Amino acid sequence: MYDSRKDLFYRTGGEMEWAAIVRIMNETDIDVIDVLNNTNPGAKDEFLANNELLKPRNSYGHMDIRQIEKNIDAIISLQNELESLEITEKKRTMAAVSLEYNLKKNRFVYANYLYNHSASDSREKAVKEHQKTNAALYGEPNGDIFWAALGDKLSAIPVRSLSKEDKVMYGELLEMIGPLLDSANGIFRPKEETIDWFSYVIEQFYAGFLSHIPPGRQSFSIEDACAITNEIISSELGEDTAADRCGDLTGWKAVVIPDGAVASTECRQKKIYFPGKRSRGAYTREELKAIIIHELGVHALRALPYEDCEIKAFSQGLPGYEAFEEGVAKAADQAVNHQYEDIGLLHYISIGLASILGKNFREVYEIQLRLEHLTGGEPAGRCFDSVQRTFRGTGDLPNHKDLIYYNGVVQVWKYIERHLYDTELMEHLFLCGKSCIVNKMHERMIYEVRVGEI
Repeated sequence: MYDSRKDLFYRTGGEMEWAAIVRIMNETDIDVIDVLNNTNPGAKDEFLANNELLKPRNSYGHMDIRQIEKNIDAIISLQNELESLEITEKKRTMAAVSLEYNLKKNRFVYANYLYNHSASDSREKAVKEHQKTNAALYGEPNGDIFWAALGDKLSAIPVRSLSKEDKVMYGELLEMIGPLLDSANGIFRPKEETIDWFSYVIEQFYAGFLSHIPPGRQSFSIEDACAITNEIISSELGEDTAADRCGDLTGWKAVVIPDGAVASTECRQKKIYFPGKRSRGAYTREELKAIIIHELGVHALRALPYEDCEIKAFSQGLPGYEAFEEGVAKAADQAVNHQYEDIGLLHYISIGLASILGKNFREVYEIQLRLEHLTGGEPAGRCFDSVQRTFRGTGDLPNHKDLIYYNGVVQVWKYIERHLYDTELMEHLFLCGKSCIVNKMHERMIYEVRVGEI
């Protein structure tokens, strides 16, 4: 993050040097999710045990608002000066794009802070600022997709064979949702040919990774998963074994977070986190393969070729890369088990209930709890996790970030279908850094970094 105490504005001939510009770009690039995540480990259990709570008692201990304010000031100052600086147009374009993305992220975090600390007479203004910055960063849910996803979920409920108690729950569910709307289009799903071919390629691509999973075993603790991942990092992606892979994962490590609910990867810290409080408990063999490919094989591996690049966005995320990144991760973790399932719809429904229908935290949770129970889906803890993500940052206002899971999966599977037998497909998916290969600006930036023009 930007620190005003540092001498970032080293000038020669009255102009800012490129190295100083890059430093500001890197230091104002924040991890929005980490900043907005709840830091009260007891919030989940308390909410699940107390039906009177309308939302969990979250804390936001990672939100350093003074640093966010400094970041915003530094970005705007550099943006105002950018046109007058003696740098190439390619560098100016790269800086302009990165700075604008950083500004959106910092402003969204600032909007969350403003809402959490606003008085009742200024609450409406804070809500509008949150809505504006949320949409600018993550976009809006598509009403047609929301109603299609919700309709698919409701149609999966075996209404005629429900028990007496479940029929009561079904009636409660419909009343909670309210009037239903039809969807003009259904949910996208790739062709069987696409799934079959991509599954074969993925199994070959990750054969080395998968060889470290002990044969015959069907259950793996969270600690087992962490240990196997560290073994793969050491054996398959160490300095000596990765010479032909554009780099190595030296310094990376998998760790267990005791209070964690979901696995995640943090490229800045070079950490892969396994959740000590995973709702489903131990991993099955299929789940372990999927999570290793998802976190290590995609999120970490896609950072690999550009870890030494002076512009950290190439290894941490070019502007708007998230949907494609998550799409690649989900397509790969599905393909490694040769099975396709709809991804991201739990989150999409949660966001739609909050953003389109205006439901609060408790209402969205109770609807999701009934939907999942009546369809034999996710447990209560998993429903809570989805809703917690939906209201990440405030507990009251919807955060649209998790739209990227459905949107990204659709984008990537469509890309795979269009380039099914292209020789460069795997390179474009896994070796082009934290980019979205269908974004022409990203494609150009990757090329220019490779040939040394940025």
